[in-house]
Amino acid sequence: MRRMIATLTGAAAAALIVPALVTAAPASAQSAPADPVSALKGQLKAHHGVKLAESSKLIGDGKNQRAIFSRRNGVLEFGKPGVVASDLTSTFSLPGAEKELKDLFAPSRTITVKDTSYTSGGFYGDALPEGRKWVRTPSDLTTAGNPGQQMVNPLEPGTLKAVLAHTTAKRPGGTWDGVKTVVHSGTITLGELYKVSPTVRAALGAKPSAKSAPLPVNWQFYIGSDQLVRRAVSSYTQSLRGLVSVDITYLNDSRYTSWGVKSAIKAPPASQVADIKDLDLDQEQTEDPYIRVFKD
Repeated sequence: MRRMIATLTGAAAAALIVPALVTAAPASAQSAPADPVSALKGQLKAHHGVKLAESSKLIGDGKNQRAIFSRRNGVLEFGKPGVVASDLTSTFSLPGAEKELKDLFAPSRTITVKDTSYTSGGFYGDALPEGRKWVRTPSDLTTAGNPGQQMVNPLEPGTLKAVLAHTTAKRPGGTWDGVKTVVHSGTITLGELYKVSPTVRAALGAKPSAKSAPLPVNWQFYIGSDQLVRRAVSSYTQSLRGLVSVDITYLNDSRYTSWGVKSAIKAPPASQVADIKDLDLDQEQTEDPYIRVFKD
């Protein structure tokens, strides 16, 4: 993913502690957080987190009209800085793709702790040394091999505040995770997101070019009566022309449930882990698989 995004940015670019009350009051009498950022900060407790269910689509508008569908499910664990660990399972679907490409997008599980990711399965699965189940790579809490993940991250207080400042409409959003919500929606540019979002800076790897910084990112946040985000939807289109002859639209839908769930994510046993340099990779495997999909 990092290789692909780093290439694209040269032309056009591919997250809470409720204050203790002096006098305890019945839950029904306690006031709700004043705003979504305060509510988010109130959830930033060590060994607690939120469950994530996310679906993404990468749609190429070129000659082959090829699309990649992906899903991620699991737990994001909080600490005082924000999200500090994750345990996520990813699955992919490439309708009509030949077996070779489907093998590259095999299901995978990625555990991320202390800025290191451990991935089992996926397009590195067959390259692992005998007896090893995980490959270790540096990480910025973005799942390796999935560039379609949420770019408008509502789990970052600074990002949440900046994005909500661009709200242009509100409407009832129905009930999510047992809570009635209001949809806040608007548009923010890639350049603005880069300034406020660690997720976007990690994904892009470099500051957006003058051409890509104005790229509009459309977003919707479904915010509950407790001011917590229950759903985040975003979309944007970027050009791969010059690399491959397509523009790609990224559509992402993230659902957040079970806020405050207990979590204690740990790295896999060292005896089961291999480093990227230990993998048996040929030249074809090292080519970015997403570029291959839209080339073919």
